[in-house]
Amino acid sequence: MGKQKVKPLLTCFTQEGDYLAILSPDGTVKIWSTSTGSLLAEWKQSDGNLPNSYSCMACSFIPKKHKKGRGTCLLAIGLNEGDIWIIDVLAGDKKWSSTGYYPSGIAGLSFRNKGHSLYVIGSNGKASEINSENGDLIREFKASKRSITSLTFSQDGKYLALANGKLRVSSLENGKELLKSPDDLDPVQYISISNDAKTIVTSGFGETNLQVWSCDLSSKTLSGGSVISMPRPPLAFECKNSGSDEDGSVILALSESGIAYVWNLDTVSQDDVEPTKITVKLDKAEGDQQKSAGSRKSRIPVISARLHATGMDQQVVALIAYGPLDSPQFSLVNVSKAGENIVINAVDQTETIQENGTSLLKVDPNGKPNKKRAAPDPDLATTRSTNDTGHGENVDGVLVNDDPSEPTMAEKLASLNLIENGKKHADDHALLLDCLYTQDEKVIANSVSQLNPSDVLKLLQSLVSITQSRGAVLACALPWIKSLLLHHASGIMSQESSLLALNSLYQLIESRVSTFESALQISSCLDFLYAGVVEDEFVENAAIPVIFEDTDESDEEEPEDAMETDDQENEDGEALDEASDGVSDFEGIDDMSD
Repeated sequence: MGKQKVKPLLTCFTQEGDYLAILSPDGTVKIWSTSTGSLLAEWKQSDGNLPNSYSCMACSFIPKKHKKGRGTCLLAIGLNEGDIWIIDVLAGDKKWSSTGYYPSGIAGLSFRNKGHSLYVIGSNGKASEINSENGDLIREFKASKRSITSLTFSQDGKYLALANGKLRVSSLENGKELLKSPDDLDPVQYISISNDAKTIVTSGFGETNLQVWSCDLSSKTLSGGSVISMPRPPLAFECKNSGSDEDGSVILALSESGIAYVWNLDTVSQDDVEPTKITVKLDKAEGDQQKSAGSRKSRIPVISARLHATGMDQQVVALIAYGPLDSPQFSLVNVSKAGENIVINAVDQTETIQENGTSLLKVDPNGKPNKKRAAPDPDLATTRSTNDTGHGENVDGVLVNDDPSEPTMAEKLASLNLIENGKKHADDHALLLDCLYTQDEKVIANSVSQLNPSDVLKLLQSLVSITQSRGAVLACALPWIKSLLLHHASGIMSQESSLLALNSLYQLIESRVSTFESALQISSCLDFLYAGVVEDEFVENAAIPVIFEDTDESDEEEPEDAMETDDQENEDGEALDEASDGVSDFEGIDDMSD
């Protein structure tokens, strides 16, 4: 029990890495958002097919363009018997299936052309491109004349690499073979090819060594490079070009013990490169680790990993999925130093998760809801701590603390030294809310300008999720979004995973703006009606004015006019007496008439 071993799982990322599909032992496939940690959809075959009959899996999310809606999520499953299923997991229905076309089994599946086409590779080397909407055959080609032991697709969807005693590289655009190794190789269990087809990595069955190969498509030559060693055999690995001028590459491998390793090679033939080790441990077991030697019991296995981004500055970002299969967590890890030990602090099982955008708070056995913030990792100086993307909490209102002893925002930022230490993580919602209420433009610009690329993407995704709410939180988030886009526009656009967040932000703005004119018309109508109601109330309750006339002394000198005036006043007084019968508001009006 000293170590926890990962069982072989069938998992797959979408091409952009924004969603992860996981096949559970009970045959249920759940698709999770890697940016928010929320459950997008799940599906289970009703006829009782066992999960061990599934040979491969592919997933693709197709968003709707300029229309309201959540789009389509397609899941492709290949069976050992050669059947293919295409499922619309959001609708919960099979779109189509193919039976008996690949009798030797399905070796690989891959969505391309934004999910509209599906590449199917049979174990016998037969390959097809199929319309994913209706299952119509687009074209067919021969990927191999012999049975395939292992294959992989490049992330950009241009190349296919396979092993069948020899290494072969083919173009998916025209199906032509571009490269073939001259000598036979030992059986290959896992294989990966970079997105520029300059690097291939292979490993044999049960071996702990990874063989790196250098490819030259122009001369059609393949040469062996460095050999990378792992403590345990790999479950999966992938490679990408490092973005440098030289033929460098980055390799990410996941071992059977649930640990991820990253190698950043300046050249393919580079030897003695120390890997970056990425592990996950549970926060609440920190104290127990210091008291007992069995610290491995608190380690959580990594269930899947992916190289998320590599740029011209050779900065490597890895997407790590870990935790239980029914509620995995995700972290973006910035790999900056070779030989570094990175520990991800996972929140405990009382965390808040999201299902289809709705927050679900787990409760303890006593029935009381419990939320805990991850404690800092008191590890060695050579270990860098990274928190997971806990996007499960609702941000529906504003929490106000009237305690005069509470430090100000400037004091909090100064005491935590967030920017200098590089610990401004967008997944800390309490701290994020405090930062959002800082509306000084200079403070916002200075804070945003010093973020590293991995934190920029995490902050953008958190801010986009906050914009779904209304009120003060939304108003406070807008200046931060504006500053983030202005300072890091090129970096955001260079990462494929940010396109979904930008698309969500665009759709949200479009929906809000589309209702602005009608809302303004309703507001104008309400203002007009309210003004009319107030005016009517004012007229109904208005007091009747009473006019008093003063008599000038000079009038006494004219007795005839005075006599006529007295007679007229007497007549008016009698008329007023008749009109004022029963009206108590004008007491004394008889005296005035006299």
